[in-house]
Amino acid sequence: MYTGALPAVSNRETWSLAVTVTDDTGVAINLTGATIVIGVREPEALSPFVTYTSGDGKLVITDAVNGLFALNANLDQATFPPGNYEVGVIIKLASGVKRTLVVATLPVVDGVANAS
Repeated sequence: MYTGALPAVSNRETWSLAVTVTDDTGVAINLTGATIVIGVREPEALSPFVTYTSGDGKLVITDAVNGLFALNANLDQATFPPGNYEVGVIIKLASGVKRTLVVATLPVVDGVANAS
């Protein structure tokens, strides 16, 4: 499991996250039939205020056999004002085994400019 801080992201851009899921020896875990959920919450909150689930169009398993998934979610100032957020990533494998992959902070900064 990764703990720590994710790279900062602007609240006016697409938050892109690409992950390769591996076991303790570095071998890719097959994600065929898996479900991945990413939750984002304010520090110390009990529940996420935003959740991304594999297959929702934003969180996609890009190469199941090689353990790859990616998130591409457009952020906005109303939902993500500047600050630090807590992020959790959990995976439920086809076997039913659940694994927490990430528990980390996500710094969100005001991006100043908007793209049209």
